[in-house]
Amino acid sequence: MLSLLALALPLAALPQKVLIVGGGPNLSHNQVAIESNVRYVLRMLPKDITPRVLFADGDAASKTVLFEDEKHQSQYRSSEIPHIDGPSRYDTVKTELLNLAGDLKPKQPVFLYFTGHGSPNAQSQFANNQFDLWKGEAYTVKDLATSLQSYPRDTPVTLLMVECFSGAFGNVLFENGDPQGELTNRPVCGFFASIAQRPAAGCTPELNEANYKDFTSYFVAVLTGTSRIGQATTGADYNNDGKVGMNEAFAYALINDDSIDTPVCTSDVFVRRFVTTPDEEVFTTSYPEALSWASPSQKAALEALSMRLGFTGDDRLKQAYTAFRGINLGGESDRETHLIRYVRLAKSVILAHTLRTTVDRQLRKRFDELLKLESGNPFSG
Repeated sequence: MLSLLALALPLAALPQKVLIVGGGPNLSHNQVAIESNVRYVLRMLPKDITPRVLFADGDAASKTVLFEDEKHQSQYRSSEIPHIDGPSRYDTVKTELLNLAGDLKPKQPVFLYFTGHGSPNAQSQFANNQFDLWKGEAYTVKDLATSLQSYPRDTPVTLLMVECFSGAFGNVLFENGDPQGELTNRPVCGFFASIAQRPAAGCTPELNEANYKDFTSYFVAVLTGTSRIGQATTGADYNNDGKVGMNEAFAYALINDDSIDTPVCTSDVFVRRFVTTPDEEVFTTSYPEALSWASPSQKAALEALSMRLGFTGDDRLKQAYTAFRGINLGGESDRETHLIRYVRLAKSVILAHTLRTTVDRQLRKRFDELLKLESGNPFSG
């Protein structure tokens, strides 16, 4: 079986391929914050990369970007994105993904960034949610999983998706995007702004980027060391190795993202698929024991969220789970948001420890390979 870790190790010499898809499904939902996300990510990418950019109607001159003026009146202006290669339409996204696949060198990494709006698919129990494209079109979990099947099996793919209900896209870990399907034999990892059942922040028409509070702002700032308004951003090198990986940026966002976001990563999805310990048993784990199993970044997030939520004592995970069971999963209060983050993180730590005790050596190996991919940084060059 292909070793994903072996593929991930020698990537530094290859400039990655990048596709950015941004924009809303229509004029009234194509807010300036979405356009700002595209510009921010473009600025932060290594200079030797020429990304492909799909945005809204694809016409940089058309006034499609919604913003609020000083009188809080809605206005539209043309895009300020440096270059746009086409519209964020279904056929264009599909074609760009296919063309990118055909242009890859062996083991060359790919970074896909989606920023805009998303919609839930309750019929699939939120497993096949969609990214909303221009003119009301959509790209679903299954669509993206199908597109990725055209990529060489030695191509490492990193996803960053910040739309509402984006956590469902963690299902690209499985063949055809089916959460009950076979684990894909491809090196893919991803980070998403919200669990599959919840909206996310980041679609404001406000012009002042200093007020933006969303997953992109925190995640990209700490990966690059520079905020979207040019301020130095530090504090996520939890393992003290002199660099910041996406796994550390993820923990940083769990701690610091001052919004309704409930971030998800592919390793969360992995352990929930392959470890089926009932929640009632998971949360009988003592806090000191769970903390001892956590990575440095997970430990920092558990400690910070414990403090923020006011949970203390060795049984604090049980306390948190009891409180969690009484909330509205779609609720947007500060406490509900941080409780979801805390309970999910604790469960991921405990399930990962359980997985490491399994007799299935191949499964443990695949999980370690996924963690290796998640520790990378697509902005480091």
